[in-house]
Amino acid sequence: MEVKDAAKPRLPPGFRFRPTDEELIVHYLRRRALASPLPPAVDIPDVRILAHDPSDLLPPGFSEQERYFFTCKEAKYVKGRRANRATGTGYWKATGKEKPVAVAIPAAARGGGQGQGQAVLVGMKRSLVFYRGKPPTGSKTDWVMHEYRLAGAGLAPCRRAAAQDGDADAAVSRPAEGWVLCRVFRKKKGSAAASPGEDRSDGEEAGESERAGAGGPGFIDFFARADAAGRRRRAASPVVSSSCLTDASPERQQGREQETTSRGA
Repeated sequence: MEVKDAAKPRLPPGFRFRPTDEELIVHYLRRRALASPLPPAVDIPDVRILAHDPSDLLPPGFSEQERYFFTCKEAKYVKGRRANRATGTGYWKATGKEKPVAVAIPAAARGGGQGQGQAVLVGMKRSLVFYRGKPPTGSKTDWVMHEYRLAGAGLAPCRRAAAQDGDADAAVSRPAEGWVLCRVFRKKKGSAAASPGEDRSDGEEAGESERAGAGGPGFIDFFARADAAGRRRRAASPVVSSSCLTDASPERQQGREQETTSRGA
């Protein structure tokens, strides 16, 4: 009797697979590098990303807005360490620098008693955008990919496992240049909001600030406007002398005394 895909455990209705960067590296990517089984309800297939167009990885009508894959990094040159990013219809271009992914370990877990926890590096995260055509004249698309790789403490279990198998070279090279976890999604057109978990670059945030200053949605301080309008009205109003004010200048007082004397005479 054949086992159908529908028999595979799935997440209950209403639940979505929305892991953090730390969880993706520690609980999923490291398990794949160690060839350990994933939770039954989590489906992250092994796919050669460079052999597919992004629209094939996340076809129209797919139930989720993003999808996760395991893949192996491929070197662009035989004796080089530069990664190959070219596909059949375009290429993935890295944007910005890699960002470290760290996990906070409580002081009690490290035997340090009561104190502040320490951040331990477990991996690195890189953002890429898909361009159609050949570099450097490719046209930018809305497809975005976040690539996670093991680093620091995240590599330690993989190296220990490879060393125990007697493969010293693989203990160093295989985890670093081997499995990576990719999150592929399509950014919505005309929307400044990022996909869940997506990191936005400083240039995008600056552009949004400029657009907000040019008439986009933003915070309006009505009290500051009213205060400024009041100051402008007070500055523009003419100065009206009051009869209750007394001019204490000597010339003015002398003129008044002479006027009073002439009246008495």
